[in-house]
Amino acid sequence: MKLTLIASLLLSVSAAAQTYTLSSFGTQCGGDLQGQVVTAPAGSAMQLGVTGARPNAHAILVIGHQFTTPVPLPGSQCLLLVDPRITMFAMTSATGSARFGFRLPPIVPITIDFQAVIVGHSPTGRVAVSTDGVRLVGV
Repeated sequence: MKLTLIASLLLSVSAAAQTYTLSSFGTQCGGDLQGQVVTAPAGSAMQLGVTGARPNAHAILVIGHQFTTPVPLPGSQCLLLVDPRITMFAMTSATGSARFGFRLPPIVPITIDFQAVIVGHSPTGRVAVSTDGVRLVGV
């Protein structure tokens, strides 16, 4: 009983004491990605925003780890910087912005990379462009 109580207290302390840092990597090629960590009593959440992207286009948030060698995107000179493990979809607004949000798992340590790919139409067909990347490190 005492060991269970001690283990639960240690786990709750490590989750509550987790701190996050955000840093950008790569270059912008069709938009800017900004991130913010919001901490609440129920846990931490990640909010990501795309600005300066193609209006009314598909925005795909790529979540994973940074590629050693970036992959060229079709129809443009832009690069995919993040190896996609999870993706989230949204539409950009008429001003070229999109928002993504989700809760962060209480795992220590954690490193996750994010990048948005914007897929739209051009006079020559579909084109995929990308934002810079954002790295989240939690300790």
